[in-house]
Amino acid sequence: MTSTRRLYVACAACLMASACAKSAPLLSQRCDNPDVQLASLLPPFEALRAKGCDAGASPECDRLRREIARLAVVCPAHAPTLMANAVIAYDEQRPADSQQLLDLILAQPRSYPDAAVLRARIGIEEGNVPFARRLLEQHIKLVPDHPGLHETYAAALYLDGNMPEARSELAMAGVLGAPRWRIAYHLGLIEEALGRGDEASRFYAEALEGNPGWAPAASRLKALRAGAASR
Repeated sequence: MTSTRRLYVACAACLMASACAKSAPLLSQRCDNPDVQLASLLPPFEALRAKGCDAGASPECDRLRREIARLAVVCPAHAPTLMANAVIAYDEQRPADSQQLLDLILAQPRSYPDAAVLRARIGIEEGNVPFARRLLEQHIKLVPDHPGLHETYAAALYLDGNMPEARSELAMAGVLGAPRWRIAYHLGLIEEALGRGDEASRFYAEALEGNPGWAPAASRLKALRAGAASR
């Protein structure tokens, strides 16, 4: 999933959980109708990110980024704004900042599965797989029909070497709506780890059919084919 699409999906999910009312864009240090204020900032920011929005390269992009960050200061309990800033920080390779924002969301009384998914992903990338598993298990109990929770849980199980359970979680994620190309890629990882190169290649090829630009699948497929040719 591209960073822009991830930002849209994660924030849209949080926005649907909040009450919406009409308001002017953020112009003062007041937390008035944060859903509408955020909605006025995200679409133009996403459009610029889709074209390439490196820090300092676009004054308008920088302005929107600052406005989104300022809204989180003005409305520190508004989960969609915290989530937007967490995704931006993660995509800009600032995992500590992202983690801090996600922890604020997850400390709120209700469940925010998208925040749990990203927080678990950061935990996995930092090598803290036990934490990621506990967090995902907790939120799967609360929101059992969220595909991202099951997909990320499968990744944690894979890293723990629990291939049968990882495969089962991927099947559940697929039924719940996770993209088939991503499920195929993860299944390829499992088959490759089990030493079944032909099956892994088939899944990687399927992933590339669904998402031709998916570099990790292309790299692994190329390596497997090169290894088979050299034997």
